[in-house]
Amino acid sequence: MDRTQQPLELARSPADMSELVGRVSLKEIVRDTTDFVERLCIEAALEMTGNNRASAAEILGVSRQSLYSKLHRFGLGNFEDDAS
Repeated sequence: MDRTQQPLELARSPADMSELVGRVSLKEIVRDTTDFVERLCIEAALEMTGNNRASAAEILGVSRQSLYSKLHRFGLGNFEDDAS
């Protein structure tokens, strides 16, 4: 699957994950699961910090630039605020 295709329906349990085996490559399962976990962690960090991106980046252990890149990739946040 290339990045232009729709993402996999995310497995929510080990049983769901097992159903993907044989239908989807391990590389795709791992990539999509990693994206899912990364997004959940970013959302949790933003919630914990009252949407303070600098603080969220700090508690996640990433640079602000990296966090902004991930926010953009996942379609999170209001990027109009960043332009001013």
